[in-house]
Amino acid sequence: MSESKTRTRMKILASLVFFMFAAVTTRLWFLQVLASDQFSALASQNQIRIVPLTPLRGEIFDRTGDLLVENHASTVVLVDRSELQGQGDTVLARLSSLLHIPVADLASRLNSVKYLPFQPVPVAENVAKADVFYIEEHHDLFPGVSYRQEAVQVYPKGTLAAHVLGYLGPITTAQLKEKQFSHYEADELVGQSGVQSSYESDLHGVDGYRGVQVNAQGKVLNNDFGGIPPSPGNNVYLSIDDKIQRMAEQSLSLGIDLARHTPSGISGGTLPATGGAVVVMDPNNGQVLALASNPTYDPAIFDSGLTPDEATSLDLNPKTPPSHDNPFLDRATQGLYPAGSTFKPFVAAAAMKEGFASPTGSYDCPAQYIAPEDVKKHPWHNWDPVDRGFISLTDALAISCDTVFYQFGNDFWLKYGGGNRNELLQQDLGQMGFGQFTHVDLPGEQPGKIPTYETLKQIFAREHKRFFGWEPGDSLNLSIGQGLLQVTPLQMAMAYSAIANGGTLYAPRIGLKVVTPDGHLVTNVAPQKIRRIPLPPSRVAFLRDALTQVTLNGTASFAFAGFPLERIPVAGKTGTADIPPRAPISWFAGMAPANHPKYVVVAMVEQGGHGATTAAPIVRHIMEQLFGIVGSKTLQAGNVVD
Repeated sequence: MSESKTRTRMKILASLVFFMFAAVTTRLWFLQVLASDQFSALASQNQIRIVPLTPLRGEIFDRTGDLLVENHASTVVLVDRSELQGQGDTVLARLSSLLHIPVADLASRLNSVKYLPFQPVPVAENVAKADVFYIEEHHDLFPGVSYRQEAVQVYPKGTLAAHVLGYLGPITTAQLKEKQFSHYEADELVGQSGVQSSYESDLHGVDGYRGVQVNAQGKVLNNDFGGIPPSPGNNVYLSIDDKIQRMAEQSLSLGIDLARHTPSGISGGTLPATGGAVVVMDPNNGQVLALASNPTYDPAIFDSGLTPDEATSLDLNPKTPPSHDNPFLDRATQGLYPAGSTFKPFVAAAAMKEGFASPTGSYDCPAQYIAPEDVKKHPWHNWDPVDRGFISLTDALAISCDTVFYQFGNDFWLKYGGGNRNELLQQDLGQMGFGQFTHVDLPGEQPGKIPTYETLKQIFAREHKRFFGWEPGDSLNLSIGQGLLQVTPLQMAMAYSAIANGGTLYAPRIGLKVVTPDGHLVTNVAPQKIRRIPLPPSRVAFLRDALTQVTLNGTASFAFAGFPLERIPVAGKTGTADIPPRAPISWFAGMAPANHPKYVVVAMVEQGGHGATTAAPIVRHIMEQLFGIVGSKTLQAGNVVD
């Protein structure tokens, strides 16, 4: 080989070596300088995974400290998807057979986006010890399956106060977009109704996290690579007294059963009594001592949380109230009904305010009334077809004379002023809390409705009918709590509480206080005054005194016969709201002792007949227990009066 050829080859080899070193140097410079941040992040990501840790949820107590929602130790079965060894379908089928849970439900939980690929997924709660032992003894049949002890929330008193307490459910896609849930994880359980929802921020606690070290292939190297433990939620004490709550629910159930055995004057059979509500309130501060709705539901079905599909099938949209035939409807705060004659004290208050009535006035109570301005001369009948002549305002309330209140309604219509639409009655009723939210600390309440000119105009437009404006009959209907008026039982309790306490409207309160898990006070839920009703205290006292005659010698005297009224006077008002062709809604609102009210009790039964027949006996039964009066364990139907 010639010297020139050797020299040429050496030059080529040197060039290759130089090129290789240059390439390596350039790559190292790129990795260490230009791409250092990117690869540092990737390296970190390959090493540490963050696993969110859900805090222990706060518990819920009644005002006396009795547990209503508690944390209970539960054995949870988990599945590690990375260890299924290609046997996922087989393992789920075996778990389904052992735990009696449909495969589809297990698969739905296993595929939850809440859990990272290397994170064990809980697929079943409250698993029996025998089932856990079987899994342990047959580990080869259940690869990737393990168990651990966790706390789940249970309702130790069963269905008691279910609508008040509410339930937990997986957070929805819409909720995740809301600011208050910005720190929540997908599929995390949150309060979806009741106190569980309204006090979610107190009950939830503060999330923690745990670091998990993994290699580039995702294999776990260290399952506990530091982190921050979660902080448990605070405990919430309610104004609810579980003993009063239980007696309210039992009395309501007895009343509904009584109505279903009472002849109906409409159908020829018995009254349907499709549901009802009871509210017991302290009128001096707005604290709700009991809030019952019937039919109810068992919150135990939510102990482990519902899947979105299950929630959809149960009609559980947190943004809208359930349908009227749904047991999840809280009839006390979401049910809308005409008030019937329980509305008359507030019409009387408005009439006194505007000068149409006075405590010392005398008013004609004929069997029927025809508004002088009504060109159609439509007769409006009293519920009792007897001409009682001129009576006092007290007597008009005691015997619930419709025709006296028709006259008040006509007075308001004359003041209405035609095109001026001077809606004095609606304005006064609004000042008494009707047609607006009560501001109760529960989600989903309905504001009700006071019908106005605009209300009717919109209805006629939707139905493509000719609209003649607000006519005398519209005012007459409103004056006896009928027509398009809609109220909730809670609104009635709030308004009657204002009569009981001298004129102050308090926002109803379910919460009493919030405390830390170790018992330190976080906050007291203070009473909230909304406003005074537009009536001087002396006139409010007159109304309260007048309503004592309802139980003494008025429409509820039969229902309260034998009750020690001389020792514990009861002021109240019956109401029968007609909704043809259905049976009437039965109402009674009462307060006791009338001379210094401690309790306001409102009962309503859908299609329960007359107010004195069903609702008044329910309220009497509750008051007997509130005041320790030995009464009957069953309810006796009142008479058929308004």
